[in-house]
Amino acid sequence: MQFAIDFLIMKNSSSPLLSLLFFVSTTTPILAQPPGNPGAPGAVAPEKLPNWDEKFDGIVHDANNIAGFVGEYRWLSNFFLVRFEWAGRVYGSAEAAYHSGKYPGADRDIFTRLSPVAARNLSRTKPFDTTAWESRKVQTMHDIVWSKFSQNPKLARKLLATGGRYLEETNWWGDKVWGVYRGDGQNLLGKILMDTRARLSNERAAAPGNEK
Repeated sequence: MQFAIDFLIMKNSSSPLLSLLFFVSTTTPILAQPPGNPGAPGAVAPEKLPNWDEKFDGIVHDANNIAGFVGEYRWLSNFFLVRFEWAGRVYGSAEAAYHSGKYPGADRDIFTRLSPVAARNLSRTKPFDTTAWESRKVQTMHDIVWSKFSQNPKLARKLLATGGRYLEETNWWGDKVWGVYRGDGQNLLGKILMDTRARLSNERAAAPGNEK
């Protein structure tokens, strides 16, 4: 309404000065607007990506615990980049292999070329049989973690070197199934890692030349 009134005043005025003032007063607010408003409805905040050297609340690295797979223990994370073969395909991380397991064999090829984050994001948009996946996801994780460590001797030695320390995927992203968030969670990944450590130790003890 105010714009229309001002326009009529300008139209009926013969003063160049008034015309100039009208132009400045009506265009300046438009030019001053920012190109986008991050807080506007529908705006998507960028996702926080793991910083493997950044510690956060809940991290404990001591003689009895490795709680939080960051810093010198980032290799325990499924996001750690390491090549291994699982179910007939070679992946670049345990995370990518895990998400590929949600799909039939023919649909898994793409995951062999994806980063951990890209693999996880694809599984969030690509449909799969969630009921069937729930029944086999824990065993799938067991198999993948075993493949990761058994096929990479350096990582196997590092895992064995953790001795009897408790392994826990303490996290900030709210995972209470595979890890622990704010003191609460099943820590299934940590338990699988400890099972893998025990299996590696048993196989090493049973290897030829290690008999007592």
